[in-house]
Amino acid sequence: MSQTPPQQKKVLLTHLDWNLQRLDEVLKQGSTEYFKSAALQRFGHTYTMAMKSIREFGEHNAGTDDEQCIAMATQNGWTEDPPQWDEMSVDFKRINQKPTGQEAEAVYQKLPRYQEAVKSLYSHLQNLT
Repeated sequence: MSQTPPQQKKVLLTHLDWNLQRLDEVLKQGSTEYFKSAALQRFGHTYTMAMKSIREFGEHNAGTDDEQCIAMATQNGWTEDPPQWDEMSVDFKRINQKPTGQEAEAVYQKLPRYQEAVKSLYSHLQNLT
């Protein structure tokens, strides 16, 4: 396991921040079906970048699953509220399996909380660079 160069970590954080900004924008658009779908898709991208960032900052290889990433981030003090992150992981998997309208709506309603959790992760990781 080799250490990730600091520049690569900064690039990952830039991508995570960009995804957080896009998620924020789409959440402010309104709750039409189009924007709900766009928000769920953006959440997926944001969650993926969050997991990639945790892996890199934790110096873990790509084989580390999301649950291990969440545990590591919690142990390092990068995240709070592990049950929320576990729920976020389940919802990420759910949206990738073409959820029903009710399931998609339930995940959509949680996106502002998830956004805040990922923003907090971003802030913690940014302080490490």
